[in-house]
Amino acid sequence: MVGGGPIRAVLFDYGHTLVDFGRTQEALLEAYRQIRERIEAALSMEAPEVGHLIDRVANEVDRLVTRSYEERRMQELDLVRVFDEVLLGALGLTVPPDVVRHIVALDHSAFSRSVTVSGETLAVLRGLRGRGLRLGLVSIVALLPDLMQADLDALGLGELLDASTFSSGLGVRKPDGRIFRHTLDRVGVPAAEAVFVGDRRYDDVMGARDVGMRTVRMAGFRDEAADPAGGGGPSPGEEADAVIRDLRELPGILRELERAS
Repeated sequence: MVGGGPIRAVLFDYGHTLVDFGRTQEALLEAYRQIRERIEAALSMEAPEVGHLIDRVANEVDRLVTRSYEERRMQELDLVRVFDEVLLGALGLTVPPDVVRHIVALDHSAFSRSVTVSGETLAVLRGLRGRGLRLGLVSIVALLPDLMQADLDALGLGELLDASTFSSGLGVRKPDGRIFRHTLDRVGVPAAEAVFVGDRRYDDVMGARDVGMRTVRMAGFRDEAADPAGGGGPSPGEEADAVIRDLRELPGILRELERAS
């Protein structure tokens, strides 16, 4: 465990740290029913059936995003451009820019309806704020930042966070140090007085440690291998300063990190 000292800020990962999610088929069908109607209204034509749209658009976008993560690209994708290219390439449709942006928002709604945050998580964040800590969010996500912020507000997380940074807004992904430093600057706390909480060893633990933060790995949603993609990541022995399985453990862990010598 790293040396102790005062902790003035805690930054969090989003998915599988603060929230759980898993886009449901019901939500996806409803989103793509609306997308089909939007395409028909904009282009004055009969659009492909919903199932075909999901297969040729939603699944293709997911594949492209997933591949970029697996290849560990540090630059975030432009999701509006990806959708535009997929609509043209997969369906042969030239869609006006404002309609593409609306389609992206409708697709996002399937994600929004599938995200959940527990009352216990909200209570932990309120407790940390009550101790005077600054709280921030650092998330790798291709989804548009304004839509993500709207999700935070709807979940009751927005009012508890002093700063939220999405890779889709900044343009770079974890473990690039710029995304951590940007958020630290926004909460006004140096790295040495901040802790990062996330579920991934490579993106979260190593990225935050490299900029000088203390780290807590959240193992409640997954017990990730040290470097699932292989090559260049930490060995199994390289671990966060503390590991928790429930966010309710965090307040006690923060006190331990402050006392550590």
